[in-house]
Amino acid sequence: MSNRDNFSTKVKNAVAARAGWHCSMAGCGKGTIGPSEEAPDAVANTGEAAHICAAAPGGRRYDASMTPEQRSDISNAIWLCADHARLIDRDEVTYTAPALRDMKREREKAAAIENLGRSGSTPVGGLLAIGPAVICTGNIATVSATSWTLELQHFLLGDQHDLIAFIDGFDRVSAEDRYILSNEFGDGRQLVQAPILTRHPGGLTLVCPIASAAQRIDAQKLGSILAAHPDTGDIYLDAQGHIARVEGVEALPQILQSLLSLQRGENVFRPKSGMRFFEYSEEFAGSPWLPELMKIDVIRQASIPKVDKAFKTEFTPLRCVIRVRGLELLAETPINQRLPVRLDMDIQGVGRRQTEVSVYMPTKEQMLERAKLAEEVQRNIAAAEASGRVR
Repeated sequence: MSNRDNFSTKVKNAVAARAGWHCSMAGCGKGTIGPSEEAPDAVANTGEAAHICAAAPGGRRYDASMTPEQRSDISNAIWLCADHARLIDRDEVTYTAPALRDMKREREKAAAIENLGRSGSTPVGGLLAIGPAVICTGNIATVSATSWTLELQHFLLGDQHDLIAFIDGFDRVSAEDRYILSNEFGDGRQLVQAPILTRHPGGLTLVCPIASAAQRIDAQKLGSILAAHPDTGDIYLDAQGHIARVEGVEALPQILQSLLSLQRGENVFRPKSGMRFFEYSEEFAGSPWLPELMKIDVIRQASIPKVDKAFKTEFTPLRCVIRVRGLELLAETPINQRLPVRLDMDIQGVGRRQTEVSVYMPTKEQMLERAKLAEEVQRNIAAAEASGRVR
C-alpha cells in the first residue's frame, strides 16, 4: 500500500479548471492542452496536479504537521506543465511552499480574468452535466426532438471512467439521475436510454436519447404557502391578524430560497437529495467556475421532473421555471451563513425575470455532523429491515 497522500480525480480536475488549464509557474503560463502526434485532430493533456507540500516523507517541502486529508486537499495542489512539475521537486530552496501558493493564486486570478473576458485563451466551452457524477466543458453539436449530441472537452467532475460506468449501469440509475444539463441552453432533459459514447482522435462525442421537455405550470398557479418575513425569515401575522400567506408569482422567491437552501447531505433520511452548492463551494470557491456550477444545479431543479408516487404525477421542483439564464453571486462568501445570489430566469406565464434570494449555506463542520448522523440513521434503517420490523 502506498504511503503517498495522492490527489483524487475530483481535486485534479478542479485545480486544472481553476488554473484555466495553464501552467501556474510564474513566467510560464503555457497551455497544458495541445496538439497530439497521434492524429492531426488529436489533443493531449500535458499538465499535472503537483503537491505544494510533499505527499510523503522524504519529498520536497514535506510538512509533518499536516494531516493526510490536508496533503490531498485542493489547497495543497498546484497545476503545472510537466517540465515545471519536475522542476519544483528538484529545488525546494527556490520553490518554497509560500512561493508556490503565490503562483497558484496569481494564475487563478489570471484565469478568472480570461474566462470573464471571453479572451479565448482558455479552452472553455459551456458546462454540461451527464448524470450526477460527470460535469465537463463542451458543446451541444446537434439537437433534435429525440436526441442531443454533445462534444465533450474537459472534465470538472468525474472522468471518462465515471461516464462509462453511468452508461453501463444506466438501467440501475434512478429516473431522477438520468439527465443531461446544459449551461448554454439553461435547460436539461431526461435520458430515455443510455447515451452512446464515441471516442475519436479529437475527443469524445456523446449521443443522448432524450424525453420531451418537462411540463411546467404558469407561475400564477403556484399554490398558497406560508409567507416568510423579509427581515427575519419567520412566519408572521398580516394586517388582519392572520398568519400571512403568499401564492402565485409572489410565492416564487420563497420557493426558490427554500429549495436552494437545502444542501445535499442535510436530509439524513434522503442524503442524496438537495442542492450541491456546498459541495461545489468546497472545490471552486473564489473561482468563476463556482457560479456556473451552481447555475447548472438550478437547471437540474428547473428541468428534471421528480415522481410523486402517492399521486402518480411528475413535476419539476421549480414548477414554473422554463430556462435558467444566469446565476450571479452577490457576495464572495456567505454572510452569517447566507449567500446572496441573483437568478435570471424565464418564468412560464410571466416572461424573463431576475430574482434575488439568500441561500443558507451550512459550515463544513455542520455537514460532517449531518453525514455522521445520516450514516447512523441508514444503519438503523438497515437493521430494522433485516429484523423484519420495517416492510
